[in-house]
Amino acid sequence: MFGLTRVVGVAALLAGLTGCVLSPQVIELNEQADVGTGQLSSERNALVRVLDDRGVDDDLIGYRGGRLPENSPLVAEVPLYTTLTKRLKNTLAELGFGGNSTVELLKLQLDINTFEYSCNEGVVVSKCAFELKLTVSVLDGPSHFSKPYQLSESRSVVASPVASYNEEWVNEALDKIWAHIFSDQELLAALGVTR
Repeated sequence: MFGLTRVVGVAALLAGLTGCVLSPQVIELNEQADVGTGQLSSERNALVRVLDDRGVDDDLIGYRGGRLPENSPLVAEVPLYTTLTKRLKNTLAELGFGGNSTVELLKLQLDINTFEYSCNEGVVVSKCAFELKLTVSVLDGPSHFSKPYQLSESRSVVASPVASYNEEWVNEALDKIWAHIFSDQELLAALGVTR
């Protein structure tokens, strides 16, 4: 009887230590960003392109950690480039782009270099991080502007975050880097926007 109790106890301990594989999560990214209005030097339209340079699935944001993190992805509801293209067009409209202009189109490209969420691997998830690296390029006739922007955050957690927490965090981080990008005076000058 003592042997059976010991075996059951060891089996229960091992089951507890191996942990569970976390389920995948799907989150929605905001297509809107409030960057404030701007004034263009002349009425103009822009051609927008977003490229995902990460070399991973276009909806993958990262992994939730835990045991076998590769089986616990955090993904966007729609591909990142789709959401960021809409977000970029909405932002340019706020800044004054659009209308029926005969002036040559300004070309704006956003490269997604890094868009990565991660949590520690192991039985207990206690630390998560989110890193963003985006490059914005403006082509205006013979003028060319390109600049990288980045943001890196980490948080201590008591357990693997739920989807609503991750959605809020990723959207807040995206809002922060977006505000940083579109308050950059060098970029605004390249776009021909004054505030």
